[in-house]
Amino acid sequence: MELLQAILLGLIQGLTEFLPVSSSGHLILVPHLLGLEDQGLAMDAILHLATVLAIIIYFRRDLSKLLLSLWSNKKDDPYRSLAWSIIAASIPAGLAGLFLGDWIESNLRDSTFVAGNLMFWSIVFLAADRIATKKEAESDELIQLGWRKVLFIGFAQAIALLPGTSRSGITITAGLFSRLSQPAAARFSFLLGTPIILAAGLHKTASLLGDAGHEFLFTPFQFLMGFLVAFVVGYLSIKWLLAIVSRVGLLPFIVYRVILAGFIFVYLGQ
Repeated sequence: MELLQAILLGLIQGLTEFLPVSSSGHLILVPHLLGLEDQGLAMDAILHLATVLAIIIYFRRDLSKLLLSLWSNKKDDPYRSLAWSIIAASIPAGLAGLFLGDWIESNLRDSTFVAGNLMFWSIVFLAADRIATKKEAESDELIQLGWRKVLFIGFAQAIALLPGTSRSGITITAGLFSRLSQPAAARFSFLLGTPIILAAGLHKTASLLGDAGHEFLFTPFQFLMGFLVAFVVGYLSIKWLLAIVSRVGLLPFIVYRVILAGFIFVYLGQ
């Protein structure tokens, strides 16, 4: 049973970490439906690191250019500006997670709150999707992103700490409101999410290492299977999201979020 749970958790993590459908909504619903035991901190850390690896490999060329640009002496290096934009936009979410993360985790992981948040942000996503710039992404679109828009997207990412929001969904939406094309908004969402998801994985790993008495629910093989499933599904999810957003926008995910919210209201709101 633990092997099936590890595979299922990897599947959920790989899909919901990147698709704008809210991982918290699924992590609340699935255990109730299947009667699963809490997976524990170790599996959380493993799954987060798996999805970080998926981003790093998928965007390896972009990320290597961004990292190298930080030590570049060329002031006109286009990737240098984008790299600093991502760093600046990551600060609001980092501070919010540091000071509010534990409180949110303890007080807002309520099924009614999650369902209401799923519904509310679906309306916002729909509004952004309706005004989205229907054009192909331009190569310099992200490089020309101004600081006000960068910080706007960064603060939007901080809101994703609220269960039921979706980090990818709200950052893509903020990008669309900033007049980015749909492909550019999705790409920036992934690049922006890399530091935050990496930080979350490292934080969970550090907490695990600091807990000498931690008991592991899974065997090393089961951890490995969860990791591999989360990595493969996460990698494919990135491809799916970029393709779907470029072609039809956020509407398929909005419809799914509304259905999920209704199901949570009916099934868990009693």
